[in-house]
Amino acid sequence: MGLNMYYKDTGRWLPIPTWSSFFISLGETLAKRSNENKRWTVALALPTKAFIAPFIGIGVLYSIFMKSSPNDLLEAHFQTLASLEKYTFVWYRKNRRVLKAKFLGVADFQGEQRLLIQTQSTEAGGLTEYISKKDALDVQISPNQSSRLPNNQQGRTVTTQSPLTNIIFGVHSQALLKQSETKLCFVGGKEQLESEITQAQFAVPEGDQFIRGTLNDLLRIRQFQQSVDPYQSEFVSSQARNNETEFSLNPSSIVIYCGSNGYLNWKEDFLYKNSVIILDRVEPQFELAAEEVNNQYIQSNRNTSSELDLGVMPGGIELLYWEEER
Repeated sequence: MGLNMYYKDTGRWLPIPTWSSFFISLGETLAKRSNENKRWTVALALPTKAFIAPFIGIGVLYSIFMKSSPNDLLEAHFQTLASLEKYTFVWYRKNRRVLKAKFLGVADFQGEQRLLIQTQSTEAGGLTEYISKKDALDVQISPNQSSRLPNNQQGRTVTTQSPLTNIIFGVHSQALLKQSETKLCFVGGKEQLESEITQAQFAVPEGDQFIRGTLNDLLRIRQFQQSVDPYQSEFVSSQARNNETEFSLNPSSIVIYCGSNGYLNWKEDFLYKNSVIILDRVEPQFELAAEEVNNQYIQSNRNTSSELDLGVMPGGIELLYWEEER
């Protein structure tokens, strides 16, 4: 991924450093290794973990979205919705607002199959909409299946546009901006990750201007945006307990541990996921986490021929990678 991205420092736009591009490329490479029969783990020991996890995540998402055509992504989403049980609650984006709705099934309308959804309570008239396949990305499964339809609703404002996402992902951007699915799970300290992805400014030059945004325009971490906005990633605090956190990971979700505490506290919960373990050498728990990684490597039923072709790595980085049969 030749990403010509800049970051803002003391009022000036500067190219992102070479190490950033390396970690974006690492994310792309790892995403291409994902399959149903094997799971992989990569562990990194670094002088600092700042911005490492977000850049790896961007590479993962870029690889996932760019390998499929927009039409294939749209078709897959339509078929997922069409297979829902009747009365499943969904969100429907209409005129830049999101409405609560119920899925009623698939119906033939004007010579094509359409999704039939109800946006008004039955008592108030039961207003329904026929959603064509080309607009299927405007319908998402609601995480709240215990709600009820209002009599009349204005909906809530939702953002499904991002100039930075559009210029980086091109024709694939609408699938990323509208299609909620947990492809990544970040585990770590909330304050640092939120600052890196929501406060730091990044841009891509186009002509004589910079198309600006933040890294969360690309990562779409659910906990760091509006509750109704589509998401691609989840966040789990390294200090949280399992019963305090609500999230649902897909079988193919990739877990990125942003530091030693996150790995030590949550490794047992994500044993069977593809995992990226980022360890900062100056962290108090570094030695303990590194020992756990080494034990996991020794005890694994690993494929001895597995390796990554990453070219020349930036200085000061130790990397350990292995694959196992699922």
